[in-house]
Amino acid sequence: MERELKLSEKLFCLSVNPKSGGILMNASAALSMTLAGSVFVELIKKELISIENGTVHLVKPTLQNDEIHEFFLKPIRLREKDRKIRTCISWFSARGRKLRKLFILDLVRKNVLRIEEKRFLFIPYDKIYLKDRELVESIRKEIEATLLGKTQPSDDSIILAVMAGKTNLMSRIFPERTQRKEAARNLKKLPETPISKAVQEAIQMMHAAVVAAAT
Repeated sequence: MERELKLSEKLFCLSVNPKSGGILMNASAALSMTLAGSVFVELIKKELISIENGTVHLVKPTLQNDEIHEFFLKPIRLREKDRKIRTCISWFSARGRKLRKLFILDLVRKNVLRIEEKRFLFIPYDKIYLKDRELVESIRKEIEATLLGKTQPSDDSIILAVMAGKTNLMSRIFPERTQRKEAARNLKKLPETPISKAVQEAIQMMHAAVVAAAT
């Protein structure tokens, strides 16, 4: 089984509570939104779509073996008109339960996560746990190095750090408050990457709406 993780898969892994399993409470509200944004970045990099003036354009209608990418491309193919990236992210974010299920199944197949059946008041449910902790820790260290200036960051590392910040994962990545404050300052100074600028702007607008609704 292929072990290399995509941007969106790395983000999902970081959102899993490393101690007690399940999705971290801080990350839960924004996760579907940032997962959708991360997948759009991946589709752009694969030259399957493009974004011009904030609008998503289908470039290659080819069917994808990647189940998550196909989940995103199928409705884009079926639409007669191009849509704004903000509208697309909102649409997929609203289908967060299905989206998370796809990520869980994919990461279980890759032996990164495991599923354990639990019961609450005799009602069965599945809970996810990290299986490959070493791999997930390496992802955390990648963001740590990017935001603390320990290495020259790649475009992928910058995008991952930005998405992690918008998913409220800073306390997960930086348990120490001093480092967390330094990382938060450096996060604002990261250069924009052309491939993700439109996606980041759309997520920023949606993130602001989520925060406003919660206050």
